[in-house]
Parts: sequence; structure tokens; C-alpha cells
Amino acid sequence: MNYDIKLQGAEEDNGTIEFDRLIQLAENIKSIAKGALQIRLVGFSKLMGQPPKKISNALKIRLSGLYEENIYTALELECEPFSKYLSGWQGDIFNPNILEELPNLTPVSLVMNTFRGVLEQDKDYEWVDKPLLKKLSDFKSLFLTDSETIQFSNRGSIPELILKKNDFDKINSIQESIPEAQFAVISGKLDTLKYSASRILVETNEGFVNGILSEDISTEEISKYWGKDITLTGTAHYKPNARLSFIEVERVFPMEESNLFFNKIPKTENIEQQIKRQLSEKKHFNYLSEIVGQWPGEESFEEILTQLD
Repeated sequence: MNYDIKLQGAEEDNGTIEFDRLIQLAENIKSIAKGALQIRLVGFSKLMGQPPKKISNALKIRLSGLYEENIYTALELECEPFSKYLSGWQGDIFNPNILEELPNLTPVSLVMNTFRGVLEQDKDYEWVDKPLLKKLSDFKSLFLTDSETIQFSNRGSIPELILKKNDFDKINSIQESIPEAQFAVISGKLDTLKYSASRILVETNEGFVNGILSEDISTEEISKYWGKDITLTGTAHYKPNARLSFIEVERVFPMEESNLFFNKIPKTENIEQQIKRQLSEKKHFNYLSEIVGQWPGEESFEEILTQLD
């Protein structure tokens, strides 16, 4: 399929493009397409190591032309639909319907959909996480002036996308609103997905949690826990709507009864979200009453120190 990217509004947009800028444009588009594809296939945009060969082939984009028209620089691109490369691919079990839409998309149309989703649907757009928003934000550096526009089109077959420099104020705002990654401990039954040796699922009382194993955890080490109850610790990452995106797993060990306290999906809220939730619940909190009479109990000081180790 053919796409056009048109740069208009800067003095340099005269039918040519400087080599470094061309390289930067190509790297940004490929990076966004890769993250947007991975978040649909496995639930998050950032994966460790090299992507599978199928994904690498599916993300190929070729520059087939460069021309000037109506005082702008236009680049003609070619890429194939994902259906050509991802046939038989097992998708994210949380979003099985995504494999009905994805085959008809291409790397470039996926980039267009991602920008459009963030700019039009704001924090309700589910197909982004913090790493992918960072990639979208990096695209801003391609603009040479405040008045320049960068336009993506498929020659009328899909709605064009016109990006302006001030669009990235909204993208940055969404990126900043996402809760910071934080330490998390959860417990549940360990499961795995076949398409990634580093991807796991943990079934908790509140649903499934996505996990990606750190380089310190080998496949052999984690395999002995398949189907068993475990406790894991790691870093929790969140989506724009403050829902958990995934956990970078750093430690895994057998679950004990004392770990059942952690059998919940970790949540976090920024100040604005906390106030909004508390107002909607119409509750007045007395935090002192939550702890009065709770400690000290029957535990000795030494026992408490042991539990904190």
C-alpha cells in the first residue's frame, strides 16, 4: 500500500529533505509502529531484546519516492498489510478481537491510528502506555517551525492525519498524567503465553496481570512454577487511565499463606484522580481512625522486625 508524508510550512520544505532529518523521520515512524504493534499483540509496547522475525518483517517500510508539490516536500512510502506476516499469530488474550482489525492495517496506518487515538480520545485510548507516549512525544523534534505541518495520507482511502507542533502539548500532558512506575508485590497462579518466553500472566483474585521477566530470571527458573501459586515482586507500569499495564518481574518465589494479602492488582492514583474518586464516593475519610487501636497488637517487636525483612 502507498502512503504520502507531506512536510509544509518551513523554508526547507521545498521538495528536498536533509539526510539527518530523513533518518530521524524514519526512525521515529518505525519506533512508533513497533510499539503500537507490540501493545496490541502482547499488551505493552516495550519488549526486551530483539522482536521475533515475524514482527520485524511486518514493520518494513520502504521509501519509494520524493517530490515537491504546492510548496511542500512529499515522501512516498510503501508497506504491506500485517495479514501478510502475522497469519496464525496468537494475540493478546485480553483483546482477542484485535486480530480481526490488525490484519487490515499497515505500519504507517497503525502510526496514524495511534496519533489520532491519543489526540481524539485522550486518556480513554487504550492502545498506549508510557513508553509509547514517549515515542509519540519524540516526534515533535521533527518540526522545524511552529507553523509547519506534517501530513500523513493514503491518497483518500483513509482519513488523513495532520500533525501540528502544538498537538504535542496534549501528548505531553497525557504522558505526565500517567502514574510513575512503582514497586509492586502480587500473588496468584502463574500462567504463560506461547508467543514470548519472557511474557507471563498471573491470575489474581481481581483478574490477570501482565508480566515481563527481567534478564535475571531464566526460562528454566520460571518454568518450574507454571500452573502454581507464586508471589512476584517488580516494577508496576500504568496506562493513561491509571490502570495497570504490566509488571517488570524481578523476583519470583512460591506463595505462602502470609502472601495472600498481596493477591490484588496494584493500583495508583494521582492527586486529581484521588480527589475525583473521593468526591464521587461522597465519603469523608478519617485516616487516624484507620490506625487507632490497630497496633501494637499481640506481636512482639522482634516478630514485627522479622516480618519486615
